Amino acid sequence: MTLKDSLYHITQKTEQRYEVLLDEKHFIYQAHFPGEPVTPGVCIIQIAKELLEDHLQHDFVIRQVKNVKFLSVISPIKTPRVTYTFDKLSVAEETGECKAQIMVTAEEEVLAKLSMTVERRL
Repeated sequence: MTLKDSLYHITQKTEQRYEVLLDEKHFIYQAHFPGEPVTPGVCIIQIAKELLEDHLQHDFVIRQVKNVKFLSVISPIKTPRVTYTFDKLSVAEETGECKAQIMVTAEEEVLAKLSMTVERRL
């Protein structure tokens, strides 16, 4: 399931930074949690994968996610604009594997950090 253009919209992108706007009206927030919406961790990870796909112009499959740290709740009401920054991004052209460290922030506050390995979808 792709979340781009439904749960979030890209509002700005630079070389390795993406600013996204979360849509508080998305059905995920009605279930997680009504009245006090919180972005599920799995959605934070899926957004990171989709932004990597946009950045590298390839479809990927997640192979590994490690060192995930959710440091603050990401609410589409309190923090509707978040920034994903790719750090230590490496791509092995021969295997199609990509490794990245990703930081999610809002107004200089670090909300989440994760490391992931993705592989080109065949």
